Amino acid sequence: MAQQINLLTPILLAPKRYLSALTLLQAAGLLVLASVAAGLWLLHRDRQAEVAHQASMARFMTERQALQVANAGLPAPQDAQALQQQLQPLLAGNAERRALLQTLGSGQDREGRRHSDLLALVARSLPESAWLSELRHSPGRVELVGGTLDTAVLRPWLSRLAAHPLLAGQELSALRVEKLGAQGSDGPALLERGGPVAQTSLPVWAFRVVSAPASAASAASGATP
Repeated sequence: MAQQINLLTPILLAPKRYLSALTLLQAAGLLVLASVAAGLWLLHRDRQAEVAHQASMARFMTERQALQVANAGLPAPQDAQALQQQLQPLLAGNAERRALLQTLGSGQDREGRRHSDLLALVARSLPESAWLSELRHSPGRVELVGGTLDTAVLRPWLSRLAAHPLLAGQELSALRVEKLGAQGSDGPALLERGGPVAQTSLPVWAFRVVSAPASAASAASGATP
């Protein structure tokens, strides 16, 4: 009698194993390596942070010591009222200097109103027989002091000066003349305009002119020759 033998019976096949011991061991090894690498990286970062912290603390201590030295060198605090009293004269002086600078600046800006313009006018118009020893000019006042060999030239010269715009509103009528006497060879020398020092035997007259407002010109006249 014939028999059939089936060698492919599923019961006789080896069962499949999905998680073997080798797989578990490999996975555990990978986890250990990853943990070690992460720990080393964290340790390195921690050391870097510690070095940076130590450097910051060193800078802080240095700056603190410098601040303490600077505070020790500061002067003792003063009374605010005393400082204010010391400041007032300085502010007043600055205000005076500022006003002076403004006055000088405004005088320089107005051409024809400067002191140098008056000096040039006097130099151009001064008669040959007269000379000046002093010229004082302030707002509203002009004073001329000098000498002459001929008193007749003073009035016309002063009239020409008074007619100039530089002396507008003023009158050079307050004239005082005084005779100094004759100069001989032993007397003082006179400096002629445009020439050398020369001696003269003519009488010498000293004069002084002070300007006055035009409204009071008639009352400001002095002695005349």
